Amino acid sequence: MRRLNAQIEYLQAQQASAWLEVLATANAGKRAEFVAWLKESPVHVREVLLMLAVDRALAGIDANRNRRLDKLLAQTRHQVVALNESPAVPVPFARRLRWIGVAAGIAALLAAGWYLFAPAAAGWQEYRTAKSEQRAFELADGSLIDLNTDSRVAVRFSQQSRDVRLLEGEAFFRVRHDAGRPFRVYTKDAVIQDVGTEFNVYNHPDFTVIAVIEGSVTVASARPAAAAPGASGPGTTRTLTAHEEARVWRAGSVKVRLMPEVADAVAWQQRRLVFRQQPLRAIVEEFNRYSRKKIRLEGRAVVDHVYSGVFDADDPDSLVQVLGREADLAVDASTDGFVIRSR
Repeated sequence: MRRLNAQIEYLQAQQASAWLEVLATANAGKRAEFVAWLKESPVHVREVLLMLAVDRALAGIDANRNRRLDKLLAQTRHQVVALNESPAVPVPFARRLRWIGVAAGIAALLAAGWYLFAPAAAGWQEYRTAKSEQRAFELADGSLIDLNTDSRVAVRFSQQSRDVRLLEGEAFFRVRHDAGRPFRVYTKDAVIQDVGTEFNVYNHPDFTVIAVIEGSVTVASARPAAAAPGASGPGTTRTLTAHEEARVWRAGSVKVRLMPEVADAVAWQQRRLVFRQQPLRAIVEEFNRYSRKKIRLEGRAVVDHVYSGVFDADDPDSLVQVLGREADLAVDASTDGFVIRSR
């Protein structure tokens, strides 16, 4: 078993080394493959970090090239065999620049890896729900987390702070305020701090939506970036009060709007989905979160249809029936659900 583990570790180290070489000239596709490989295991993140550390350490040995390799080898015992290496070969400046670029680029990827794997570290407790499942958890301080379907959070409390990472999906927070221990929720896009409140956080693939039901929160982007029109710029912290919603984009901008119908944001707690003039693509995405019976859209015209309505989250057939009454839409059954297309 030990021998097998050693072989696995050796192969993982080889993979990490190979990836660092590939990244030096990688295109966008290869970089995406690298990110996917990192996400497979925290061991991959560790091996890449080790490789970068070794490369950096080796670059610092005899940085000024005061020693000659041939003289050093001459002083060694005869069992040491010199490789085909020129004496006093400096590390090419271009190669050092290449590694600086790779290290800089990889830093962000490793940060993402830390975000994905941090809950495995000591002190984090993870809660999750399966598809179509919803669960509520009471935390040690009396605060409550209500997890929506197919969602995952990690929680860590200390004497100084209360930290929650919404790793996937959606959660509603009812926080017991403690000025001495801030309650913060982190997503890939945003950092939300409680100021005594009830709020909902939805971690979309490309952005995060925060809706305040009661009280207030402060919201900041997790990364600086150029702001979109009508949005707060990088480094800006916004305070949201009840009936306000913030959308924090992956690029870094924060946009706030008044939300009179704020109860819509937490209608999922009653297994209801509320849509107000939303495109069909967004409506279908929501239904597909809850049901194993999938709805697929075909054609751009279908995707951009706009609807309003209130539906049962567990009844995708109700949406299909509504769409089936549209003169310009056709509904076909598929092996795993329905296909909606233009007539």
